[in-house]
Amino acid sequence: MHAWHLSDKQRIKLREGDTVLERFLAVCSELTSNAICWDEQLGVLSYDTMLKAVVALALKISRYPDKCIGVMMPASAGAFIAYFAILLAGKIPVMVNWSQGIKEMQACLDLAEVHYILTSKQLVGRLRQLHGDATHYPAELIYMEDIRKKLSFWDKLRTALYVSLPFHWLMRIFGVLTQTSEDIAVILFTSGTENTPKGVPLSHGNLLANLKACLFFFDPVETDIMLSFLPPFHAYGFNCSSLFPILTGVPVVFSYNPLQPKKVVRNIERMQVTFFCSTPVFFDYLIKTAKKSRSSLKSLRFVVLGGDTFKDSLRERVKKDFPHVVLRQGYGTTECSPVVTINDTKSPEKASCVGVPIDGMDVLIISEDTHVPVSSGEVGLVVIRGTSLFSGYLHADPHYGFISLGGEDWYVTGDLGYVDTRGELFLQGRLSRFVKIGGEMISLGAVESLLLQGFGISQDQEGAALIVCEVPHGKGKLCLFTTFPTTCSEANHILKNLKTSSIMKVSYHYELESIPMLGTGKPDYRKLNSLADTLFKKKTEK
Repeated sequence: MHAWHLSDKQRIKLREGDTVLERFLAVCSELTSNAICWDEQLGVLSYDTMLKAVVALALKISRYPDKCIGVMMPASAGAFIAYFAILLAGKIPVMVNWSQGIKEMQACLDLAEVHYILTSKQLVGRLRQLHGDATHYPAELIYMEDIRKKLSFWDKLRTALYVSLPFHWLMRIFGVLTQTSEDIAVILFTSGTENTPKGVPLSHGNLLANLKACLFFFDPVETDIMLSFLPPFHAYGFNCSSLFPILTGVPVVFSYNPLQPKKVVRNIERMQVTFFCSTPVFFDYLIKTAKKSRSSLKSLRFVVLGGDTFKDSLRERVKKDFPHVVLRQGYGTTECSPVVTINDTKSPEKASCVGVPIDGMDVLIISEDTHVPVSSGEVGLVVIRGTSLFSGYLHADPHYGFISLGGEDWYVTGDLGYVDTRGELFLQGRLSRFVKIGGEMISLGAVESLLLQGFGISQDQEGAALIVCEVPHGKGKLCLFTTFPTTCSEANHILKNLKTSSIMKVSYHYELESIPMLGTGKPDYRKLNSLADTLFKKKTEK
């Protein structure tokens, strides 16, 4: 294990400041030689080392004419050196999702008016293997490695001088002392699970309010070490997994790729990680890998799962194989910076229970038809307001995605759920994952669970998966995607034997090598819907 250099004084707290940048500079000024992170390539970095890198890069970035600068890097020290350098240069960081197609990336960069992207040769080399060597990326790629090599003696001298100044002087030199909590701190994009990704500008106030609430719920101790392995284009990876430890003084271990669970498990053990945030899919990879490699993950205290719902079977496996690890579940959206609710020690251990609203956030359940608030325990549409909520999508109608109730604007999540008498939120699925057939609302998730049961496939079985989608132009017709051979007749026979509604039928089947996934670990429903529509059109043209 690498030695962390940590002082005896209290480190874990949020410093004062109106902006993310001001709080970063404040923690750098206070903790100086304390370790801020461990990185797979750079090793252990201290706060003062990171600050020098941020200042040196900011001096270069300040020359770029654009207001928005892209960052395309994995969970790493480099990603957040780039992020803070862009802020210090008085510009807006835009986190670029490299896991999507070039066409989608182009649309996102056009929306944010990004012409320069800070990235690494290692990541781009890997992407060219996927996209092809001749791939043209829709912005000029600026390699961090090249900037570092080209730093002159004068650059290093200026950096050393600036770093020695009080941080408010540094902010004045770069012209960012007048930034306020309402200014944009980052632009992220929605996952594009169901529609084209939308730009989400989050203010300094949004991010800091969310971090303050997370500090209360996570309640880290001075001996904690956090893991960050979710990509920073993911709101959960950006704010909760990376900004949180950097700004609160919790040492963070960066592990680049959540799809390399062996390496992530090795890093957890090597660096004695005590907690982290994850999506259920990536966490599932980790515990399966840890079990196979006979790793006990003994340093882990707890894991906070979010970004998607998880099955009760996952909790049971953790209790059996890693009984010392406490699972906590949260719920959020990119638009909410991202956390809305987190469960606590009093929350029921049910996969659908995502806890109580964090400080500053309000959750309301309304009828999806009348928009009237419903009673406790009644399922309806989840709407949200609060300090972590963004003010509107980038270059869109300011009212898009919101609904006015009693003179207040509430964000419409598209999720269905109910709140119990204690204020716990229980999710029941996405509104888009329900389909109306013969006047009856059918849950596609429920159909999937029944088919898994009928085919004898456990929720956590490897190599076998299925997804049910509504055919976009098929008016109530369902398409079944599987990674194993079957037929519509076999699927419908299963549904009939399980005494389901007679209207619950599969009309089309499509066998895939694997279910297409987004970089966030969620199924790519947009791609699946497109496949279903193509299949439907081919069948109807015959």
